[in-house]
Amino acid sequence: MNRTTKIIALILGAMVLTLAAFLGGFAVSQIMFIGENSRMAQNAQLTREVSELFNLMQREALDPPSETTATVGALNGLLRSNDDHYARFLTEEELERYTESMQGAFGGIGVLLGESEGTTFVLQVYEDTPAERAGIQEGDYFYGVDGETRDDWLISDLSSRVRGEVGTDVEITMVRPWDEDTMPASMEHHLGEPFTVTVTRDIIQTPVTEVEMFDDKVGYVRLFEFNLRATDELREDIEGLIEDGAEALILDLRNNPGGDLNQAIGVASLFIEEGPIVQIDSAAMSQPEILNVRGSSLSQQLPLVVLTNGNSASASEIVAAAIQDHERGIVVGTDTFGKASVQSQIPFRRGAAFMTTAQYLTAFGRVIDDVGNEPDIEVEMSIADAAEIETDKQLQRAIEEANDKQR
Repeated sequence: MNRTTKIIALILGAMVLTLAAFLGGFAVSQIMFIGENSRMAQNAQLTREVSELFNLMQREALDPPSETTATVGALNGLLRSNDDHYARFLTEEELERYTESMQGAFGGIGVLLGESEGTTFVLQVYEDTPAERAGIQEGDYFYGVDGETRDDWLISDLSSRVRGEVGTDVEITMVRPWDEDTMPASMEHHLGEPFTVTVTRDIIQTPVTEVEMFDDKVGYVRLFEFNLRATDELREDIEGLIEDGAEALILDLRNNPGGDLNQAIGVASLFIEEGPIVQIDSAAMSQPEILNVRGSSLSQQLPLVVLTNGNSASASEIVAAAIQDHERGIVVGTDTFGKASVQSQIPFRRGAAFMTTAQYLTAFGRVIDDVGNEPDIEVEMSIADAAEIETDKQLQRAIEEANDKQR
């Protein structure tokens, strides 16, 4: 091939490559255009069908919804259409109440809530509160509020209805689990008949922690939930126990439903001096994001025992699993709840959408979603046993382990 032929061949090759690139780009743009058109068509169909259903309800329903309630209902339905059980839409008013609850002060009845099998129950009744005075007990399931009954109350829905202006009444219908020793043998379920109480709302300052000293050298702190004060108050309590002579620590995360992810990292960082606390995995990431120790650890790193049970969820599981992964302490109790998902608060309209945007893995990458975190030492116990320190088998075992591990 002579020089002229080579030049022509190169020019033709370049033209072919240019044409191929143009056609490839055109094809990609066409695919993107078709895909975008398809999504727009689907959105238009969704909007049309929702509008048609709303108009049908206005004509035919015995009690037609207003535009506001229909919009909120539609948003909640859409958020949970992918079986995201933790998703919900909060109106501006509901969001304000949620923010108040995270800060720890609000007008309510005085209970800590948990979710199980798609509905809400009482994890803890705080002392000297309207709920305690009305006879509500730990383990009671919510069935109705002000005459509206449901089998599947979400915590967010229930909280927005139970909270309200101080001094006003709220009528609550509960279902109490039967004690296994007294439940009629003919019954196939463990729940009794619904009962209704009237509770007068009051200012509720939820406790973040509860502190004890056992055997004059085992410091005990129970953390109720991971609200915005959790890390600071826990640090203050533990430093106080150390000053009082504690030589080992027990962190009680039983019945702790979780809360703020940053607080989980902060609490774990009190005990772990360096390294990962949790890994976050989402569709937007090619690899999990590793979140490391944040802030300073406690002044003294005493032997540590962590208590968990089946109601220890979310942030509680992050902390317990991190302490386990780093071999910083031992976990006593039962498997945790297994809620290893991350809900993000995303501003939307006049409110916020909460949806599951990621799942978390433990500090060293263990999967615990829908499985839970296993304790190092398993101790089964009934709710009745937890009522007294002397009969609390899990706590007694934790005290025993803490005494054994003192320096």
